[in-house]
Amino acid sequence: MVDFKKLFNRKNHKTVRPKRPEYEDKTVQPRLPKTRERALSLYEPGQQASEFLLKLPIELRRHIYYEVFGHHKVHLLFEFAPRKYRKDRTNKKEILEWRWWHCICTWDQTKDDRFQGIWFDRCKNAVMKGNSGPPNGMMGKLKLEFAILLTCRQMYSEAIDILYSTTTFDFGTRQLLHEFPSLVLPQRFALISAIEMTWEFIGLGLSPINTEQTQLYQDMWAMLAAMPNLRHLKIAVAAHECPHPAPPDLKEVWLGPPKKLGKMNVFEVLVPLSYAKSFNFSLDEGLNFTLESFPDIFTMQYDDM
Repeated sequence: MVDFKKLFNRKNHKTVRPKRPEYEDKTVQPRLPKTRERALSLYEPGQQASEFLLKLPIELRRHIYYEVFGHHKVHLLFEFAPRKYRKDRTNKKEILEWRWWHCICTWDQTKDDRFQGIWFDRCKNAVMKGNSGPPNGMMGKLKLEFAILLTCRQMYSEAIDILYSTTTFDFGTRQLLHEFPSLVLPQRFALISAIEMTWEFIGLGLSPINTEQTQLYQDMWAMLAAMPNLRHLKIAVAAHECPHPAPPDLKEVWLGPPKKLGKMNVFEVLVPLSYAKSFNFSLDEGLNFTLESFPDIFTMQYDDM
């Protein structure tokens, strides 16, 4: 039986990345061009395609794409940094530039484990406070095999939609989620069906009211509400311990915006334990999401000392 993941392993496809001076300016985050010079063509003269795969029926090729890409949870970062997550180290000076980084999540998140919830999933770290880390994903070793996308343009056009539509995205920061539509094509972003991630909103809804932060929080939920294919959503909103007594409208500030989203297959809003207690662990009847809790940031820091 053909091991398609091995066949399309990136180590078997050597590529030379061109220099990108526009990525070396820390003050300017790269964006997708507003217009393209031309549409993607499925064939370019002189381009080497995989004759073996292109002879297969499209149904079988799609099965292969699902085998390579399908149904992974992927941690995603876009940051100005050296290539710090690579396995091999050299004495060569690293260029600081905007870089994409990803790895496939290998935590078993079905377990009731405080170190494996989405609010404390540190798949990219090898060790966290003595915890040995995930079984395979340390330092980004377990990655998606993007080499199949480079095989030929036709295979790219057939496989790219499967990548976006079946992946569960864990964006490293809420800022990355907010900027992601400017970093990928609109039709790709619209295909995303699953997101699990943590948003950090320190002091949300507390006095003195930060209207800019409150508006951003509402905008983030509105952005999710506008995603046409989103069917699986878990958002953990991290904050410090909730004051007592809490402001009277705090529950509406936190849980009002998610009410605007439609019904999904999975929709969980996770809040710090002190906030869940303030909300009496209750939701209005008929809401489209469930309310879960996790430790406050303060509590997490205290427990790890």
